[in-house]
Amino acid sequence: MDFVQRAGRNEEIFRDLNEKIEEGAERHGVVSAVPYHCECGSSTCFETVELRPSEYERVARERYRFVICPGHENDQIEQVVERHEGYFVVEKIGEAREQIDRDHPRRRYSSE
Repeated sequence: MDFVQRAGRNEEIFRDLNEKIEEGAERHGVVSAVPYHCECGSSTCFETVELRPSEYERVARERYRFVICPGHENDQIEQVVERHEGYFVVEKIGEAREQIDRDHPRRRYSSE
């Protein structure tokens, strides 16, 4: 498995975990910031980013966008499209973007 495939698999795991967090927050009416797992491609990252569930939903709706800790960006596979205090939003590019198209389900995404 090459770097892009490993990174994509890690991001998929973290995205699934974060969707469970978001579902729980929605179910319990939480609107304040909650910790989400950093969605970077590193298998050794266990850091969290805090943002409101509505903000996470806005990012996660975009197929190629992920929330990460500042400093976890990798310019080989993504570009930073938003900088916030405590987290960045990155968008996958190139081969990493193609990997998402091949491997990730097209669940709730608003843009294809």
